[in-house]
Amino acid sequence: MKTLTLFLVCSSATIFLQAQEPFSRVEALKQIYSQYDAKKETAQWVCTKEQAREPTHEGWHCDKEDETVSVSVELITEVQKGTIYLVTSAKPVNFPDNYECHACAPAIGVGVFAWKGQHWVLESANAAVGFYGGWGSPPWIELVQVGPEKHGLLLSDSDMGGGFASSGKALLTPLGKTVSEVWRIQDEQDDDGAYDPTDEYSPKVRYKSSAAFRFYATNLDNGSLADYYDIEVISRGNSSKDLVHLKPENWTEIYRFKDGKYKLLSHKDFIENPKPKPVHSLPETSATPRQVK
Repeated sequence: MKTLTLFLVCSSATIFLQAQEPFSRVEALKQIYSQYDAKKETAQWVCTKEQAREPTHEGWHCDKEDETVSVSVELITEVQKGTIYLVTSAKPVNFPDNYECHACAPAIGVGVFAWKGQHWVLESANAAVGFYGGWGSPPWIELVQVGPEKHGLLLSDSDMGGGFASSGKALLTPLGKTVSEVWRIQDEQDDDGAYDPTDEYSPKVRYKSSAAFRFYATNLDNGSLADYYDIEVISRGNSSKDLVHLKPENWTEIYRFKDGKYKLLSHKDFIENPKPKPVHSLPETSATPRQVK
């Protein structure tokens, strides 16, 4: 009985210790952003190298009036026991029209936390992995498994202008103490909204292409599985750069993770054979029976 009582006390103490520090969204954001204000949901922005480039850059200009950003939590999930992914977006508070323009992409941030020593520890973080989305809104974000024990965040974004539409994918993964973009593709494009054969100023050809992809395990020479899955992309359709001539987009590509990036391993073009035309047989004829009087 004493042994059982001691076990129950120890178990209760363990549960109590873990319950003492549940995952705190506010504390997590304070570790990712400078001077995070939980009441206002704002922080002080640290400009990226891309933002400092002139004349072109990603995101907003690093002006003094745009130092304060609003921060939103887009995704928080426990990928496995004791590991939490926190995905955020940030945009300048004082930007004209509330940062709602076609090219106004928020900064996507990611923090990876692990349960160690009875508290949550920040293992990987990047407040500005990149600028994704538009009209001040982030793209669609989902958790994906990129290896036997690896996870990443897949961002899906679409864009349309002047009747031309496109969409793309970007893959973010933790790499050591930071989080980086490791792969990006354009998976759809078309000019359906701009094509008009009756208008002399519209495209003279209609194009459309789309691609599907999958992750799959790779065996190493020693028989074990690679840390990261390979990515296979299969494309169909056509494209046009000059809006006059078509270029086939029928190909298969394989990407393999190496040196912190997914790199193109192989590309194979193929020609899709046209479907054979059906052979129409002559209709059967029969003699009209002669009436017998």
